[in-house]
Amino acid sequence: MAHDTNAETGDWLARDEAARAYVVGATRAVESLLASTYGPQGSTSLVQTVDGQQVPETVVTADAGRLLDAIERGDGFVHPIAALFVDGLDSVRRGLHDGTTTAALLAAGLVDEGARLAETGLHEGTLTVGYAMAANRAGEVLDDLARPISPTDRDRLREVAETSMTTDLSPSRRDAYADVVSTAVAELAGSTEGQWFDTDDVSVRTRAGDGVELVRGHVIRRRPGAHETSEKSRLSFDWTPSVEGVLSDARIAVLERDIDVEATATNFGSGGAAVSLGSAGSVAAYTAARTDAIDDVAASVADLGVDVLVVRAELDDAVKTALESRGVAVVDRAQYPKSDIHRVARATGAQVVGHVSDLDASKLGRAGRVTERRVGDEKWTTIGECEGSVFTVIVGTPTEQGRTAHERLVEDAVETTAIAALDGQVLPGAGAAPLAVARDLRRFAGGVRGKEQLAIEAFADVCESLVQTLARNAGDDPLEVVAAVRTAHADAAADPAPVGLDVTRGEPADAWELGVVEPRRVFSQALDSAVATSEQLSTIDAVVSPGLDLDELDPQIEHD
Repeated sequence: MAHDTNAETGDWLARDEAARAYVVGATRAVESLLASTYGPQGSTSLVQTVDGQQVPETVVTADAGRLLDAIERGDGFVHPIAALFVDGLDSVRRGLHDGTTTAALLAAGLVDEGARLAETGLHEGTLTVGYAMAANRAGEVLDDLARPISPTDRDRLREVAETSMTTDLSPSRRDAYADVVSTAVAELAGSTEGQWFDTDDVSVRTRAGDGVELVRGHVIRRRPGAHETSEKSRLSFDWTPSVEGVLSDARIAVLERDIDVEATATNFGSGGAAVSLGSAGSVAAYTAARTDAIDDVAASVADLGVDVLVVRAELDDAVKTALESRGVAVVDRAQYPKSDIHRVARATGAQVVGHVSDLDASKLGRAGRVTERRVGDEKWTTIGECEGSVFTVIVGTPTEQGRTAHERLVEDAVETTAIAALDGQVLPGAGAAPLAVARDLRRFAGGVRGKEQLAIEAFADVCESLVQTLARNAGDDPLEVVAAVRTAHADAAADPAPVGLDVTRGEPADAWELGVVEPRRVFSQALDSAVATSEQLSTIDAVVSPGLDLDELDPQIEHD
């Protein structure tokens, strides 16, 4: 970092070229971190970080969003410009679950080009206007390039799901994942009759093995808690099935809190609320009162016709035994995540109640089939064949260790596919959209009289650089690929043309025919985020890092 050495205050100020170099250096560093993950042939990265409980964790991923999350869970981005740059990608990273690398590459490229143009004398205000003109024009190109999609078009949704899963998967597994994801999204969209729907109603579960399954209903996972990590704790966890065999046409009750009978059992003796066990007789009386209270509660639940009681909290063993003796299957500890009981309620039509005394027949739901099994270190209770529009996607993974990574992969595919279904617009992938935008912008720039045309041409170059990165990650010559796709766009009958790069052959191809399809919103928002981030960073012309020595600081007292 260069500094203004003439400053009397010391070596703490960078201006103009030095400041731009400082900014560009940070954005290039983040870009280099993510560029290798771009496209279906992208590489994986390894990050040593910590999980949500500050336990050391090793993350191996080809997903830019997961990579940035892992870094932020650790020491984070200590460079101020890098931190600002990554924050600018948040709307894409957290809102869309796709397009993070695209946004990062575009933003870094725009910052780099902006710094280059600034060195030639282009004012940052002119640069900002030129970029805004280019972004507006790009939106018009994307309008012409996009195609409508029905929210229940499983074939097109399947292509979107498959395109979003860039992790190294076998063709058969990718096909199976995409098929079940598209089916889940189409079913969810169909159940709302074209209205908005919530992807929170689609959960993903993974298990080691092959095959996929779509359950109309919810699968509750229970496992030893975070405090039960020892082998002894795992062995003592109650692995006994709560549901024996198959329950058909089961009536479901959903309870949020524990069943506490102590208030009933302890209200005797001296008249106060406290328990006074001063003799053997009082102990016997307390035990009898508590047992009677438990029996009364269990009988009242059973009399309602409840077949399965789902409880977020962990029930006392005596309460569970009493309920089970009356034919009520107890699924307690349904607390990871806490929203599970609400998914069960939406699936079955039940109402979540806070206290067992609030239960009545009108608050029960129904499930056509309830089963339970052990999967690894988890107990799965499947509440299926429900009337509600709640779905669970179950996918097999090659290894037990890969379950978490594949679960996140499928969750992101669900989110991305749902965006296409909700918006009703898709774009050709494989770099076709940025290529079409770049070609149009170069023609558009020729009609702009002012210096803004320089910024528009730079914008076009940055868009085209995405295809160079695709080619580089696929092992192809970027220059040869760019020349080939430019020619293909010029020769195409359609304008804008849906021509992108077939990374398996290293040749131009029609992305629609390849089945490489992405939601319109992903690329559009990546562009918007990139422009906004570059505008914020390109206007920085000074970096001040005073490095004040607090021991020598003598602040003046303004008031007594």
